[in-house]
Amino acid sequence: MASLQTLERRILALEARLAEVEGGYGETIYQLHRSSVKTDLRLGKLLNHLSVTDVTDEEVDAVLEEE
Repeated sequence: MASLQTLERRILALEARLAEVEGGYGETIYQLHRSSVKTDLRLGKLLNHLSVTDVTDEEVDAVLEEE
């Protein structure tokens, strides 16, 4: 069985790596959010230019509830 000191060292090593792993996901999530906002803005401009009414929040909620 591993000693308490060995377990503490392993936990510290894992915690140190956790920041690396989370950092990569944080950047990915930021880029995905940025891309989503960019797409929303573009689509809004197109809908406005074509005089098309956008979907409502209720319509979106209904589709999400069906999933």
